[in-house]
Amino acid sequence: MAEGQHSLVVGDDDLVLARRAGLGDRQAFTVIAHRHGPAMFRLARRILLDDGDAEEAVQDALVAAWQSLDEFRGDAALRTWLFRLTLNKAHNLRRRRRPEPREPEDDRPATVHDDPARGAIENALVAALDDALATLPDNQRIAWILREVDELSYEEIAGIMHTSRGVVRGRLYRARQSLAERLASWR
Repeated sequence: MAEGQHSLVVGDDDLVLARRAGLGDRQAFTVIAHRHGPAMFRLARRILLDDGDAEEAVQDALVAAWQSLDEFRGDAALRTWLFRLTLNKAHNLRRRRRPEPREPEDDRPATVHDDPARGAIENALVAALDDALATLPDNQRIAWILREVDELSYEEIAGIMHTSRGVVRGRLYRARQSLAERLASWR
């Protein structure tokens, strides 16, 4: 290895990877994509309710990230920045296509359990949650997913959604209330 170079370590923190990718290091960007791509896909999937559209939005977000990583200052976490790009690309895709709202595809793998009845109940609960989430307004669904699935802080969510912490709290409250009502039969 030449003097001044250092090998890419999958354990490198996001800021180091972002800096290296911003300088054109494709291997660093690959680590970023593998590290954050699945969460970006989950977010896009929940917004767009379609796997193909979600893949397209994530691909567009990753292209945008590659093109602008040299401008990433690190004021927010890389993950937050990538989620914001994903959210923007998902909204852009939806605006371009203007599809009718549709239910999420039921392509979840069956849960394997020793007790098939329990597995069926859990799968039905997940399907009911997906159906209930699909009825929420976009900003409530996005806030709920970022908090409950991706476990982001209120501040991170506010940064992604370009709003305040208080607005995020309100959206989460309303989302949780709506979900509790829709899922009351599962209690």
